[in-house]
Amino acid sequence: MIRIIVVDDEFPTRQELASLLLNIKDVEIVAECSLGQEALDFLQKDTADLIYLDIEMPQINGIETAKIIKSTIKNPPEIIFSTGFDQFAVTAFELHALDYILKPYTQERILASIMRFRNLQKQLSEKQASSGDLKFPIWHNDKMILLNAESEISLIKSEQQRILVFSDKGIFEINTPLKELEQKLKGHGFLRTHKCYIVNINKVREVIPWFNDTFVLMLENCSQKDIPVSRHYIQEFKKYVNL
Repeated sequence: MIRIIVVDDEFPTRQELASLLLNIKDVEIVAECSLGQEALDFLQKDTADLIYLDIEMPQINGIETAKIIKSTIKNPPEIIFSTGFDQFAVTAFELHALDYILKPYTQERILASIMRFRNLQKQLSEKQASSGDLKFPIWHNDKMILLNAESEISLIKSEQQRILVFSDKGIFEINTPLKELEQKLKGHGFLRTHKCYIVNINKVREVIPWFNDTFVLMLENCSQKDIPVSRHYIQEFKKYVNL
């Protein structure tokens, strides 16, 4: 059973969302809240798997509520923003929201958000059952260095016929083509964002809107700045990060 909190200051909208959710198998509404503080109070004494969070609310808005949940709740629920405004999508990504749903709601869109949650739980379960991080071998100074791809590699870049791996242990040059690396890293949190870049999405800390509806990315602990998301890859990027 998926335990869900619904937060919206408008009673009819809150009831509508709760009704659509209860049409889905194995869903339980454990709390309906009109204010962000009510949801925070609930999570201080009880648990939930998922929270549907409106953004424009009095006292504490949805963005601030999400930040508090992330920083103070021991086992926080996954957050889905449910709002009538699309301008908060980048902020939602920065907060690692699971999904971002625009009003008015439809049964199909609510079901898709639940399926996204179920897929995430399946991925986490499979990851825990697996042997762990993908090992990424690199020859350097006549010895092999084994990097943990998901936790230690931030970026792979093609530059002047060289392939550079940016990692926590330094920058290394390898000979493997980007296309081959893209396939090898598929399913491990890496995404092609440009003809010259493969990015570890878990290392992204800022998404900055750029010219012609593109983005540039800032990565955690990476010396390479302003990593582009080109128009050719923008739709795949948005789909991958739920924008």
